[in-house]
Amino acid sequence: MNKKLRYLIVMLSLMGLVVGVILTCAHTPLRLPETPTGPYVKVLTWNVNWGMPEAEQTLAVLRQAEADVVCLQETTPRWESFLRGWLGKEYPYMKFRHAGGAGGQALLSKKAFQELQYVVPSDGWFAGWIYEVQTDIGPLQILSVHLHPALNEQGSFSASAYFSTKQTRLNEIKTLFPLLKKDRPTLLVGDFNEGTSSRAVEWIVTQGFTNALAEFDYKSDTWKWKTSLLTLSKRFDHILYSKEIYCLVSEVIKSGGSDHFPVRAIFEERKLPSKAE
Repeated sequence: MNKKLRYLIVMLSLMGLVVGVILTCAHTPLRLPETPTGPYVKVLTWNVNWGMPEAEQTLAVLRQAEADVVCLQETTPRWESFLRGWLGKEYPYMKFRHAGGAGGQALLSKKAFQELQYVVPSDGWFAGWIYEVQTDIGPLQILSVHLHPALNEQGSFSASAYFSTKQTRLNEIKTLFPLLKKDRPTLLVGDFNEGTSSRAVEWIVTQGFTNALAEFDYKSDTWKWKTSLLTLSKRFDHILYSKEIYCLVSEVIKSGGSDHFPVRAIFEERKLPSKAE
């Protein structure tokens, strides 16, 4: 690694640390986890890494998480064979979308689902996948994404790519979001390749969605990458939910064989106040 790239990595890491401290100090008080009082659905999103590092450890985490709906990024034909073989009984409803390299996605569900749309935005590398899953709280619409990483078109990190791809990710979301059916319980999940206060995530919030993990934990990162100089870490993975549902808890599971950690959240139907109230 040359000196210029090392310097850039250090500076970007320091910038992220400073921004994180500022946001932490300005953040509203965190919510406390709540216990379900009725039907609920447990959802997990995870970039499992297309290279399949420590696949057995990833499998163990998926089993322990006991999610009803699992949305995966960077799956491959090898991942499909592995997961179908080991989790077929727990998740009788599975679908994989292969796209070469790191572009694959998968849905593992305990109940039936319907695929609605699968679209690759013109600005992006990877697809947005929309499906409707049957759950204990009723049909749940989900948009699973893997937004453009901070890499140039040759797949290398650069300062210009770090800054220019911010707009690319926003463009991706603005292309995919209008494809969702309105006024129904909806989640946006996946590897956004950017943090809580980034352009794409913040834009979704302006559309009436809530960032689940940010309500319960504004510190834990979901991605770590060790270099010869230092370990980079960011919060790249998110679950955002619409006003029709209510989040009881969201958390990062700090385990698994990937460079990402899974994010899990539990939802119930939002209870509307009675007329007497």
